[in-house]
Amino acid sequence: MAQALGNTDLSLSDYDMIHTVRHRPGITQEELRRLYCLDKSTIARRAAKLEEAGYIRRRPSPEDKRRKELFVTEKGDALREAKVEAEAFYFGWLTSELEEAELAALVPLLDKLQLRSRDERRQGFAALLRDYEKTHSEES
Repeated sequence: MAQALGNTDLSLSDYDMIHTVRHRPGITQEELRRLYCLDKSTIARRAAKLEEAGYIRRRPSPEDKRRKELFVTEKGDALREAKVEAEAFYFGWLTSELEEAELAALVPLLDKLQLRSRDERRQGFAALLRDYEKTHSEES
């Protein structure tokens, strides 16, 4: 994706962070840290990199000036549009050799997986983490 967009300096994690900030304007770096299970300095470095590149802006929180709230810039929004276009082209190419019957079977399955993933993400991955913990604590 980065190659197609000519942004080889952005990682998939960078795209993901821009996406998250776009969907949660004003999210704090601490909230991102908890969401991604990363340390404070990693999130701060990534946010600084994306701010310097012009994809997001950081502002002090009105409630606590030590906290930084993040917002996507116009450049960040434009990146999203270009990414959607590149993904559509890629998936069109990827599925171009499938027969109509194969596509008819594949698309509903992919939709089902995407909806399950989206719903679980919206719940903070609670069920997934619970199941993971259950299966991995039994092995110990």
